[in-house]
Amino acid sequence: MMNKIFSFTLILVLIVSCSDAPLLIEKKSADQHAISDCDNKPCPQISVDYILYTGEKEVITPINDKIIAFIVGSLYLGDPAVEPKITSVDGAIGQFVKDYWRDTSEFPDIHEYEAEVSIEETFRSKDFVSVALSQYSYIGGAHGNGTLDYVNFDIETGEIITIEQLVKDKKSLMVLAEEKLREAYDLPENERLNSTMFWFKDDAFHLSDCIGFEKGKMVIHYNQYEIASYADGPIDIEFSLEEVASFLAFSTDKK
Repeated sequence: MMNKIFSFTLILVLIVSCSDAPLLIEKKSADQHAISDCDNKPCPQISVDYILYTGEKEVITPINDKIIAFIVGSLYLGDPAVEPKITSVDGAIGQFVKDYWRDTSEFPDIHEYEAEVSIEETFRSKDFVSVALSQYSYIGGAHGNGTLDYVNFDIETGEIITIEQLVKDKKSLMVLAEEKLREAYDLPENERLNSTMFWFKDDAFHLSDCIGFEKGKMVIHYNQYEIASYADGPIDIEFSLEEVASFLAFSTDKK
């Protein structure tokens, strides 16, 4: 009888231990030298620094899938209307190199191609992790193009937390965000938003879909061309965690 009780208790401990297993970070990197021919043949400069998670499979799988998909999409030079079929980092690097070789064979005077991808966890609370995914590429033209995206993942399920799920009081957050933007750019309350550098649709403030957390702050991030010109660069609106705690449906507390 005692053996049965012990076995049952051990099973319960193992189940609880597995469900409470922490998300652990594994740092990874790759570059054009993942392709052996790049050791003796001209290749584009490629740098991919990223993380993958280890832990409970059901939790880490959707997070890691999103990370790999972002890397693949960042290095994809095919038809934007067609989803890339590649599913690995090395495969994406290999395709980028092949596309470079194809283009330089057709246009010998083409400039060097370049691609950088960086993915890191920037914040973790008891409810979620915030991951910053950034990419930059140059494939000709006046300048390269880069973007930053924050993705927040539920720490219990690994699923993406949408902005609608994250922000429970969107109206109040919008009011505070517009006030901060106007203050940062010396734009009086009674003056049109688009009277200066901005080009908000219908001259009305809106939240970006890119909201993340880092260095003890919440950040609303607008990429280049989103609300202003390329020359104006990306634009961030930052808040202390205390300022926005009441607007959020998820806790930013560490424990």
